[in-house]
Amino acid sequence: MTTGTVAVSGVALAGCATDVHADQARDESTNTAPVTLAAQIGSRAALGGSIAAAAISSDGSVGTTLTTTTVDAPPLAGKVQVGLRVTNPNVTVTPNEPVDIGFSLFNEATHEPLANQLVKVQVKLPTGWATFKHLYTNDQGYTSYTARVLTTTNVTAIFDGTDALQSAHSSNDATLQVAQPAPAAASRTRGAIIDNVSVDVDVPLPANSIGEKAVYLASLQAGKPYVYGADGPSSFDCSGLVQYVYRQLGKTLPRTTDAQFAATTRISMYNKQPGDLIFLGTPGNIYHVGIYAGNGKMWVAPHTGDVVKLQSIYTTSYYVGRI
Repeated sequence: MTTGTVAVSGVALAGCATDVHADQARDESTNTAPVTLAAQIGSRAALGGSIAAAAISSDGSVGTTLTTTTVDAPPLAGKVQVGLRVTNPNVTVTPNEPVDIGFSLFNEATHEPLANQLVKVQVKLPTGWATFKHLYTNDQGYTSYTARVLTTTNVTAIFDGTDALQSAHSSNDATLQVAQPAPAAASRTRGAIIDNVSVDVDVPLPANSIGEKAVYLASLQAGKPYVYGADGPSSFDCSGLVQYVYRQLGKTLPRTTDAQFAATTRISMYNKQPGDLIFLGTPGNIYHVGIYAGNGKMWVAPHTGDVVKLQSIYTTSYYVGRI
């Protein structure tokens, strides 16, 4: 849960396998061709062993004297054990307040910093941990990012390792505790026009609302491909995106656009708030739905060949539904 534009509810590691044959010397094949000692040594060295070569006389014939030379190889060094930790694991913030979350990567034996290494940042979702940022450490082995959250969120970090460094998981997780303000009272808007009927509508004030959280969660899906019938987490269709986002917030919605339309409360388009659903079509034939993000824009999974994105509401004929 990061990014400064919008916010999350609550929004595997592969290590480096060791080479099991690394310490096994390859079998030496028999070589019957005349070679010099220099050629033998230059072509192959046996670890902790010896190299035997047949001496060659000046007339080119192979002599009978064997000269044995021992070459001592340096011991094979293992991978460096790596430590990784969150530098500020327990933070209390107000909703949407920016806070820097830091990570330190170091040599576990010497505590020397490990610079210019890739660290993956993960957030805990109801469906499991998900990577959402890739950061590189500086000369002090430190990296950070600015988080903004609306609800209490858990974050961790992973280092996949290199040829010389072991993989590592953060020894601690970051808990971003959100201090919730007192619930805002609902305001009553009189005379709203819904389906051409004048009614009174309770419109909850939007501060830290479930709608804002839905907008934030929708923003985290940006760039994921549209796939007809898909309901996440790697791809979506329009109603699948809506169902997935609100499921993370503990809200159960039907799967199709028409059923979602029927399951929501009609709101005047003039009173829509972030998180409300924008329905295109007519009752009984709703063909598209998006999540209103404010300023005339909505998060949508548009169509085949496109991706989840923020776009303007491109028509003046639509319905608004509230969860």
